[in-house]
Amino acid sequence: MMQSLFFVVAGIVFGLANVIPGVSGGTMAVVFGIYERLIGILSDPLHNIKKEWKFLVTFAVGLVIGILAFGKLMNWLLGRWPAQCAMFFIGVILGSLPMLLRSAFMPGGKGNRVQLTPATVIAFLAGFAIMIPMIVSGNNAEAKEAAKAGAALGAVNAGQALLMLVYGVIASATMIIPGISGSFVMLLLGAYGKIIAAVAALTSSQIGSAIALLLPFGIGVVLGLVFCSKLIKYLLHKFPAVTYAAILGFVIGSIGCVFPGFKSIDVWGIVAMIAGILVLWGCDKLAPESAAKEL
Repeated sequence: MMQSLFFVVAGIVFGLANVIPGVSGGTMAVVFGIYERLIGILSDPLHNIKKEWKFLVTFAVGLVIGILAFGKLMNWLLGRWPAQCAMFFIGVILGSLPMLLRSAFMPGGKGNRVQLTPATVIAFLAGFAIMIPMIVSGNNAEAKEAAKAGAALGAVNAGQALLMLVYGVIASATMIIPGISGSFVMLLLGAYGKIIAAVAALTSSQIGSAIALLLPFGIGVVLGLVFCSKLIKYLLHKFPAVTYAAILGFVIGSIGCVFPGFKSIDVWGIVAMIAGILVLWGCDKLAPESAAKEL
């Protein structure tokens, strides 16, 4: 019962992360200790969905609740107290850092001495460096709106369909890399507006062009999820410390993406951050040992 409740809570937070600008669903999977489990399922879905159906059902229930129920509440809170909401999620991320530090720099687990190697240090710096363009640009909401406004479908040729397939692979890869916002990467590639326009056109006379774009994009997403998760699973198995060092860089970098600015921080922002840390620590204490089971 406690295990199922934990997975529902993890699903709720994961769902919320995917509707909040700047917050990464992959980061939330890491901080709840289920990242490796999700990667294992995605790397071989035909085999592992049947094996892990209880976990997936409880996680999916939380995901739906997070998006449909708490999503509206979070949007309301973001409209009234955006800085405090951002600080809460920063607290959640900060609460996860001890676990990530142990995974990256303390082989053997808690109680061992910190071991810094050139490989782990380079991996950490590389992960953080990848986040710098997103930290500098922020959520870039204005650019997103401009991209949506300027996007037009028109006729779709084979070259555009192939490009959408590639975009789908890239989008899915960014979905499962902690700290990175998939929508922001699509914006950098110039694909964000086209995808949004295609989704909107599904109920219009341009439905044919929309499907011609979204179908290869969807195929690319599926292919990317499977192959990228296989790669990440391999890296976690063969080079766990180096891989977690890179993830640590991504996650710490994601704080810069969420941070509302020093001028926006008040007493309630600090309280919200502390609450986020306590929530994560509480969930960590309640989490069953099998929550992060590897596949």
